[in-house]
Amino acid sequence: MKLRVLFSLAVIVAATGELHAQYSEDALRFSRSQWGSTARFKAIGAQTGVGGDLSSVGGNPAGIGFFTRSELSITPQFNGYNNSSNYLGQQTIARGDKLGLANAAVVFHTRAAKPKGAKLDQGWLSFNFGLAYNQTQGFDNTLGYSGKNPKNSIADYFAESASNIYGAPNTLTSGSLERMAYDNYLIGYDNPGGYYFPETEVNNVQTKNDLRYGRQSEVNFSFGANYSNQFYIGASIGIANINYNTSDTYKEKGFNVTENNDYELSYRQSQITQGSGINGKIGAIYRPIPNIRLGATIESPTWFTIDDSYSEGLDTKYGKNRVDSQFVNDDEFYDFTYKLRTPLKISTGIAYFFEDKGFISADLDYVDYSTINFAQANSGDIQVISDNNKAVLSKYTDAINFRIGAEYKIDKLMLRAGYGSQGDPYVPTDSKSFKISTYSGGLGYRINNYYIDLTYQKVSSNSERWPYALNNIPTSIANVKNSRNNVFLTIGSRF
Repeated sequence: MKLRVLFSLAVIVAATGELHAQYSEDALRFSRSQWGSTARFKAIGAQTGVGGDLSSVGGNPAGIGFFTRSELSITPQFNGYNNSSNYLGQQTIARGDKLGLANAAVVFHTRAAKPKGAKLDQGWLSFNFGLAYNQTQGFDNTLGYSGKNPKNSIADYFAESASNIYGAPNTLTSGSLERMAYDNYLIGYDNPGGYYFPETEVNNVQTKNDLRYGRQSEVNFSFGANYSNQFYIGASIGIANINYNTSDTYKEKGFNVTENNDYELSYRQSQITQGSGINGKIGAIYRPIPNIRLGATIESPTWFTIDDSYSEGLDTKYGKNRVDSQFVNDDEFYDFTYKLRTPLKISTGIAYFFEDKGFISADLDYVDYSTINFAQANSGDIQVISDNNKAVLSKYTDAINFRIGAEYKIDKLMLRAGYGSQGDPYVPTDSKSFKISTYSGGLGYRINNYYIDLTYQKVSSNSERWPYALNNIPTSIANVKNSRNNVFLTIGSRF
């Protein structure tokens, strides 16, 4: 691997707002996972203090202490997304959808042995064990934006990068992005001044298409116990997995003043990221009175080992109505393996139960994203590790997540609703906020030992994208409104 090229790539891309080869941004993405759950708790949202649902296997493990029978369920999901981007005054819409598996879980109930004559409602009453698969994040997404740029070209970015890293053209590294740009006649070199300059004119048409796919998931092994129907404790181990892939294409059409010809360039980027890790949770739920439950969970960091493969390529053709000349480059690949530690998460919750009519619950999470940490794996480049740890400290801060939800029973039918806000992880720089809001509602039906739950969930957030950045020169930004419409269906049985 060409470490100098990889280092420059990581630093430059860090400034662009694009996420390829930018490890600190990926680390944040992988640190914002949520507890997997059934459709019931997808609708309610707040689960830390509730318990008694298979979601507790991957959430607050103390919650499985409430089970008085064994139970299993499966939850398929439908995920749809709708993104609206505004770039240089032009709006672009992108849509897509996908089916998947959100949750599959089982809890095995074991009644505690009691000596003859002992009170059956005092002391340790049960010890339950749970196993679950949870999708904690889905990455599938498509985003596009396009517009005419009257100020600069991506060739300005290529020229600036070449001037900062290299000397005369004979020092350009073969296969580097700067070498590709020079060989494609997108940038030239000023011998007297000793710098590179763009050969393209402004008022070029820029188009960016980003494709994301993959998921983050966990397999959880949990234990929960019930003491006197008043105090519940639990612990779990999570085996986490990351599969994150991107495929992006930037295209630009305009006029090359040096070559005196129209040009069309295509800049390709792709990323394949795979990782695995381990974490743990301990939790408790306390009932000071029968109607109130107080819950708390401490989720350890997840310790990941991540393999990342990034590639890029640049092609350019000249001519308006026909191809006068064409320059094609093979993609260059840069592989990097690193260790990642995500933040500790502390969660608290309270639930109030209305006899047999339902309950209302609320949760708070505290997460300090500035504690994300990179470490070497297989003697990786220490400079890349150091720079990304510095980026984490400068860009990220702590955040509060909040959830509130309720369930109301009408005989065997349950009505549910919830709202959640995932706090902004970025150090404040202006009035913009990058929190994530979740609205949900659902129905549940119980008959004998079987149940079915259906939930609709809408997730909304705002983000900013720009294809490249220039030092001390404002870059046009695509303002993106992200919306996800998810449907979850749980089918379960007690046995």
